[in-house]
Amino acid sequence: MPFLKCNLLQASSYDFLHNALPTAVAGCCSAICGGGEFHIVQRWLLVEQCLGQLHTQSARALASRHVAWRSASANDWAHFEFINRTDRKSLYTQIKQLVKTAQDVAAKELEQRREELRSMLEREDLIYEEEFAKKVKSRIDEDIQQRKDALIKIKEKRRQKEQKFLAAKTVQQHFESCCELRDALRHKETLQTKDAQLEQMLDNQRAFRRQRQLDDYWCKVRDANTQRYDQRQAAENKVKCDLNRSMRCMLDEQVEMHNREEERLRELKHAEAKELDKLLEDLRLEEFDRMRQGVPEKTVAYRNQLLEMIANNKAKRDAEECERIADHRQLMRDVAREQREHSAAMLQRQRAVYNATMEYLEYARRMRDLEEKARQARNARIDDLRHVDICTKSNIQRELQRKAEIAALCYAELRRQICEEYERRLRDLAERSEQKIMENRFARPEKTRGETMAERFELRKALDAQVAENARIHAAQEAKYNAELKLAVNDSEFCKELAATYLREGIDYLPPHDNWLIYACPEKNYVSKQITAKAESNVKSDSYEKLCGCATRAGLECTHFNWSAVGRGAAAVRKRRELETC
Repeated sequence: MPFLKCNLLQASSYDFLHNALPTAVAGCCSAICGGGEFHIVQRWLLVEQCLGQLHTQSARALASRHVAWRSASANDWAHFEFINRTDRKSLYTQIKQLVKTAQDVAAKELEQRREELRSMLEREDLIYEEEFAKKVKSRIDEDIQQRKDALIKIKEKRRQKEQKFLAAKTVQQHFESCCELRDALRHKETLQTKDAQLEQMLDNQRAFRRQRQLDDYWCKVRDANTQRYDQRQAAENKVKCDLNRSMRCMLDEQVEMHNREEERLRELKHAEAKELDKLLEDLRLEEFDRMRQGVPEKTVAYRNQLLEMIANNKAKRDAEECERIADHRQLMRDVAREQREHSAAMLQRQRAVYNATMEYLEYARRMRDLEEKARQARNARIDDLRHVDICTKSNIQRELQRKAEIAALCYAELRRQICEEYERRLRDLAERSEQKIMENRFARPEKTRGETMAERFELRKALDAQVAENARIHAAQEAKYNAELKLAVNDSEFCKELAATYLREGIDYLPPHDNWLIYACPEKNYVSKQITAKAESNVKSDSYEKLCGCATRAGLECTHFNWSAVGRGAAAVRKRRELETC
């Protein structure tokens, strides 16, 4: 029974290897080698899908075999392991062959697409060259046609100009040969001159009237200013007199009041002196009586009271006197302050009046200067007009004579030009009748092939000489740079001077590399050489700050940008040689 199971499992594995695996391999090959409309990515996806199916089916078969062989014996299990390993190796081998086949097919297809792209680029190059040749030829034809049109336009303009000149000269000849027209023109010029002179006279009269009105106006302004100044001065004088009168009255009243106060004080002092004398007499009599008959106590007390009263009255009078003196001093100080303020105000008003007077005098002087300048300008203009009038009248005959001479010269030149034009037309008619074709005097003679080759040889020779000279100069500069570099390594002072020279001149002295390719850009913006560890390392980069601006244009229009395109096409060698020698 186990042997039967083993045979059945082996038969099922053989069926899987001989039926499912070839079917999957055929599907993968058909997916890889299918029609050209599938993309390479889609084909690889199909291959991966087929391989996934193979792995799934093989895993299922192995799982079923593993379940069936669990119940088998040890020999059967070893036989199962051998068959499993054999199937796995066979599966891996077929998968590797399938992947290799797919890679070969993809490489062949890629090579085919490269060939198609190369042929397409060659066809585009040929089409571009043909279109460029057609465009150049059409441009040459257009330039020739434009030149012909320009010549025709120039001839037409010249003919119209000659016709206008002939018409003007004919009219001028009629004018000069007709006496009535000359008389009418002379009469017209005379009338115009008279009208101009009358207009000038009217302008002068109007200007004189305006000037007189302006003078009257300024006279009125001056009179009004004078009147206002007199009125203001009279008002100030009146105010000044009133102020002086009021001050004088106030001072008189103060003096009279002071005199009355002094008289009152004097009378008061006289009365007090009388009372004091009377009291002293009474005291003397009392003293005498006391000395005679003794002094009673009442009398002594009364006398002491009287003495105290006298002392109080005297102190009160002294205080009143001091207060009166202080009031009088304050009054005198106020009077002096008012007098000073009045004097300062008077001085300020006098200065203001003086300044106003000086300003008015300066204004009057400026007005007189302006009037004098206006009068001088008016006189000068009148003199100029008189001079112009005299010159115009005296030069009329001379101007007429000069015009006649110029007209005679113009007439002679016109006759000569007409004769030359007539002779040229006769010569053109003769040539046209003889050769039946118009001679193109502006066409250049055609160059022969020998002349063209000789010119190219000369240009090539000059270019070779220039290349040799550039190589010699480059070698000399390189030798000089190496010598300076060696000297700078040992001499620190020379190294400093050399670095200062490089920094001052702003030149990039980075040594060139053999693999570098420097294009002829419109603007060369170099980056200054940096002495850093990165610059001293083996990493080398281009010395340009920004790339060529040719990248914004098409690849076929710019040979510098499309450098790799010169290696393809029929004319690849010629294109590369032209680029290297440009």
